[in-house]
Amino acid sequence: MDYKTLMDTAILAGRIMLESNAETYRVEDTMNRILKTSKFETTEALAMTTGLVATLDDPSIDDPITIVKRISIRDINLNNITKVNTISRQLTSEKITISEAYAALQSIGEVQYKRLYKDIATAALTASFALLLGGGFFEILAAGINGGLLALVLKGEKKLDMGSFVRNVLSSAVISVGAVLMQSFIFPTVNMNIVIIGTIMPLVPGTAITNAIRDTLQGDYMSGGAKALEAFVVALSIALGVAIGLVIGGALY
Repeated sequence: MDYKTLMDTAILAGRIMLESNAETYRVEDTMNRILKTSKFETTEALAMTTGLVATLDDPSIDDPITIVKRISIRDINLNNITKVNTISRQLTSEKITISEAYAALQSIGEVQYKRLYKDIATAALTASFALLLGGGFFEILAAGINGGLLALVLKGEKKLDMGSFVRNVLSSAVISVGAVLMQSFIFPTVNMNIVIIGTIMPLVPGTAITNAIRDTLQGDYMSGGAKALEAFVVALSIALGVAIGLVIGGALY
């Protein structure tokens, strides 16, 4: 067995799952299952919100193998988590080899949908939230337009490689300004609160809050606390951005 490839496979699986916002206990379980295929005496995997550690050790090898991986990017991608789980199950049931599993994990990063489809989905999502919040036709239309503006802003921010705090503040500010201007010049009767709330919903850290609770209930207090703090910072940045946007929008009007 190629133990170096096995370690790389476990680390890659863990990295993809953490970057896709999976719970840390789920990441550790997946990595441990992959490492246990080595039949070594010691197989350990540690996942934190910002890093991974994996170790293999056995009397049959001279020195233990340990890899540390820093995780700095996190986003929500449940499809990637599902794919990693499927590959790990196929590997542990010996349906595929380690090399095949590693190659399959490497292909997960390929683009799944065109950017245009994602932008349209964002606009449709914000319009749907406006509907759920009790908005009428004009609120739904304004939220959809604002959702398209949000998609454009996020695309530009991604190219500039901004930090998550700055990105959320800027995005929230832009959509707040957009809502104020639409109420002032296009839809005078629109409920601006519904438009703004519906548009910021894609930015709300719902998954981070859920994972923080689940990790805490699993006894992983460090990761649970880190994700709870992350959710708080995201919520704070959104609130700050909306406030700035309302001030700027009022000044422009």
